Amino acid sequence: MDTMTLEQMQWMIMGVMVLLMVVLLIMFIAQAVKLKKLRRKYDLMMEGTGVNDLENIIIEMKEHIYALREEQSEHTKQVSGIHQQMKKMKSNVGFLRYNPFQGNGSDLSFSLAIVNDEQDGIVLSALHSRENTYVYAKPVEQGESKYPLSPEEMEALNLAQRKN
Repeated sequence: MDTMTLEQMQWMIMGVMVLLMVVLLIMFIAQAVKLKKLRRKYDLMMEGTGVNDLENIIIEMKEHIYALREEQSEHTKQVSGIHQQMKKMKSNVGFLRYNPFQGNGSDLSFSLAIVNDEQDGIVLSALHSRENTYVYAKPVEQGESKYPLSPEEMEALNLAQRKN
């Protein structure tokens, strides 16, 4: 009986080993199928790149990103410089036509104010009469002139300042 039990145990161990081998074979086949699908996806992704190594592509992309960041930094500096220059540009304009001689003539006289964002610039006035035309230029610093401004010149300056 003892030998029979031993023989039965051997068959049982062999059965467990066969079962284990079948399970391992199924796991191996499943992994092979998954690997084949993954390889197919990888090949589709890499198709047409001319590179067989994903690591090289990632390295190239990283270098490209660094180059783009450097260019972006340079562009940011350039835009900042342009922004600073634009603040100093005399781009705010106020224009007023008027008749300085009540009742005579028409509104051929004018005052023109040209200032930048810091309110620095100039006020030009032209007074037109039948015989002559007089032109005056008055500098403006921080919205004020060291020369007295006429009401029309002040209005032209106010018009230019409102465009900020």
